Amino acid sequence: MSLPIYNCHIHIFTAEHTLPNRFMIPKLVHAVRIPWLRKFLLFLIGRLILRMGKDTVYLTNRFLARGALESQEKIFEHIQKQYPKETRFIALPMDLEFAGIGKPIQPYEEQISDLANLRDKHKDTLIPFCAVDPRRPDVVNEFKRWHKEYRIRGVKIYPNLGYYPYDDALMKVYEYCEKKKLPVLAHCSPGGIHKIGISALEAKKFAHPENYKQVLDQFPKLNFCLAHFGGAEEWERHLTGETPREGKDVTWLSVLLDMIRSGDYPNLYTDVSYTLFVEMPPYRPFNYFNFLNVLLENKVISEQVLFGTDYYMVEREKVSEKEVSIALRAHLGEKLYFQIAHHNPRKFLYETVNNASQKTTGKRAIKRK
Repeated sequence: MSLPIYNCHIHIFTAEHTLPNRFMIPKLVHAVRIPWLRKFLLFLIGRLILRMGKDTVYLTNRFLARGALESQEKIFEHIQKQYPKETRFIALPMDLEFAGIGKPIQPYEEQISDLANLRDKHKDTLIPFCAVDPRRPDVVNEFKRWHKEYRIRGVKIYPNLGYYPYDDALMKVYEYCEKKKLPVLAHCSPGGIHKIGISALEAKKFAHPENYKQVLDQFPKLNFCLAHFGGAEEWERHLTGETPREGKDVTWLSVLLDMIRSGDYPNLYTDVSYTLFVEMPPYRPFNYFNFLNVLLENKVISEQVLFGTDYYMVEREKVSEKEVSIALRAHLGEKLYFQIAHHNPRKFLYETVNNASQKTTGKRAIKRK
């Protein structure tokens, strides 16, 4: 019997969960759900933005088609079709109420309530997390209530939206997560979205992997994933061979690799979501799958990487979800693929024990006191 695949990073929220409830936006959401009207709107966009080629318009249409679906269930059913029947998915919601765009059309709690209902309907396949934004009023108690009421399995944070991962409220959330064995996954790449009013450079300061060291030191038994393996932008900087090994300009990829290899953070994970979907320069004699294979030759690294795709965000790229999953499996081979797509996810979710995590170094024990 084949081992079930775990996709540790997908999104199935709809436009109502991310777009503000103001002006004509709710009506626009409904309009975009009409296929011919969506294509017409994108055609106009393509005409107005000349640098958008035919491929860009097609891919944008494919991306909008997912978010425009009327329910999370419809989006989930679309990704399920691209994997073996027994595949399990960690679904990560987004709380954008404090992103500077106003309150979304649908209240945030309805998003996690929907995920809980989907979990019950699709038993053993959907694993719901909840998003925690430290700026939400009484967020610590609200989070504890969500855990008990909706039986969420973990936490998602998105510091690029304008907060540090060591925010006081988040530290209380981590304490609860460590006690209850709820893993935490954080967006950790320079890309993605950020709060209106702060620059991309400012957003990067909030999201930098160095910011997590004090969190990991204080909560040594908490399984924590810094998603995207630093991000494709940082992989590109790393692969040029022109970046320093130390200092402020070191790549996020290097920081993550050093943190994992150090042995100081045995419960630190990363995932490959989105990064492997980005198109590489055509002149390069290898691809991201080959590079990942090289990285995973290090046993310490291979045991802390998770398979994830960032669906449906990746619908903006040329390759499909199924194509990338198959390509990754073909390049890594069965042993390494199931290491990151089955064995490591089960450790991350506390379904099995990570023996290395039972050891606390002297350095971390001192900081814990």
